[in-house]
Amino acid sequence: MKNVKEKIGWGILGPGRIAHQFCDCLEELSDAYVAAVGSRSLERSREFTEIYGGKPYGSYQEMLADPDVDIVYVATPHPMHEQHVIMAANAGKAILCEKPFAVNRQQAERMFEAARRNNVFLMEGLWSRFFPAWQYIREELDSGRFGKVEAVYCCTGWGAPRTPEHMNPSDRLHDLNLAGGALLDAGIYSLAAMSRARGKFDMPSQIFSLMSFDPTGVDSDDDIMLRFDDGMVAHLCSSLHRGDMECKIICEKGQISIPVNRNPDKIMIQVRSGYPKIPEEMKEQAAEISKKNGARDYYAIMNLLPLSQRRMGGRDVTTMEFPYRKSGFQFEAEVVQKCYRAGMKTCPDVTPEETLMLISIADEVRRQANYVFPFEK
Repeated sequence: MKNVKEKIGWGILGPGRIAHQFCDCLEELSDAYVAAVGSRSLERSREFTEIYGGKPYGSYQEMLADPDVDIVYVATPHPMHEQHVIMAANAGKAILCEKPFAVNRQQAERMFEAARRNNVFLMEGLWSRFFPAWQYIREELDSGRFGKVEAVYCCTGWGAPRTPEHMNPSDRLHDLNLAGGALLDAGIYSLAAMSRARGKFDMPSQIFSLMSFDPTGVDSDDDIMLRFDDGMVAHLCSSLHRGDMECKIICEKGQISIPVNRNPDKIMIQVRSGYPKIPEEMKEQAAEISKKNGARDYYAIMNLLPLSQRRMGGRDVTTMEFPYRKSGFQFEAEVVQKCYRAGMKTCPDVTPEETLMLISIADEVRRQANYVFPFEK
């Protein structure tokens, strides 16, 4: 059934840092407002509502019982997502759950089952794919302009120094009990970029990974190699310390580079024009070189060209700008509201199949490193 409410009321479950960014962006939507905020601390909820509005509650259950709440944004730490999503689903609310959706596939399956059982909308908060830049990239790939996607290289790193003061066990990213580490916090962006570029949600036929650890016990650096049955490969990185955020999509007819893959405001496009052509005045010289050295004409041509031209064409790069306001969460929120208004239970751009595929790869990466969180034992 379609929802025709003039304004959609959001309930914030967990008023932390990411929820502040989300609600700041929610103000960009004329048909959205913060209806209620739930926290284990009533004082914390009140402080939040003083900034963004809404009714403050000192428990999650009270907030979920508020009839003005249409969609719940779950923004609590990773291991709590399962419990809070199921609570919201049982309360009959539509749900947007911040990434990573779950710590492992088993949790994710139970969360989606709760949503199906209660007939409510549920989506993982992979905000990156809703940015205009990523939307444009997907449209271009779908058009066939670049041909088949052959490889994806993507790194998402937070750039923290490798010093003791930046490896504090009390920090969420370094707390094993909160599923800290690079893979689930940063690596999900690299995995999502690969999935977005690939355009389908099949599991890779081969997964090879390397994982390094900080003294706090969390994974600090992850390098993942994937191979799919159709030949596409991916090299995906995540790190608490490396500062790289670039994604490159290598296609048959060119490549697309995204300097900051998770919240891009520009992209660079390079289209291949084919092999360099030898000028007419050099053809005789190229033929002589080819005859003398037994080389094919292509290599003979390469030897006649300046070093900078001894490669495939397409050296010209087109830069495209995609500016946006604030942090960019408004794009994600807008799509969720459209799905909610249409009576949909899942989003075509972030499907349960994709979420389960991404967390399954993360599970395998952790399995290869024998990396288990304390609450999973």
